[in-house]
Amino acid sequence: MSENLLTQHEPITHPQAAACVTAAWDCQTHAFYGAPGKVAENLASLPESLIKRRVYMLMIQGEGRAEAHVFERFSLGDPEGTVASWKDDSLGDLVTRLTEVIVSNKGVHCPGEQVRATLDESHDFSVGSPEPAPLTASEAFGPVVAAFKDDSFIQATVLVLC
Repeated sequence: MSENLLTQHEPITHPQAAACVTAAWDCQTHAFYGAPGKVAENLASLPESLIKRRVYMLMIQGEGRAEAHVFERFSLGDPEGTVASWKDDSLGDLVTRLTEVIVSNKGVHCPGEQVRATLDESHDFSVGSPEPAPLTASEAFGPVVAAFKDDSFIQATVLVLC
């Protein structure tokens, strides 16, 4: 990762700054591997606090295809948000690169904005129209995993950002 990625963004200044500063020191990664049904169960059991974040992400790798979905609310309490998605043959080193962004950030900038900047540099995401934000992890991730139901083994990684 280039050092200028972190310096090209200003410190956290939007209205929810205090919450972003707290979240920048509490990013999480959850990874699950196995049959799609088991992975869906594990994703559904993630803490409710994940869905209350302003930005979180699911990356999923199946047999010969991969998807990434970024769930983003406009503000923490907003009942609506967008989902940006990307599809390809493989996640490649995406999980590793985004982990490096979070670690290099060291809580200085909004982790959601840092991850989005990295994604925007290297992937062509399609952003959906605003719609009601998911109320549960199952509601957020279930439809994505369902698309992989015919695969025998999948990998799913969730990034909990800001």
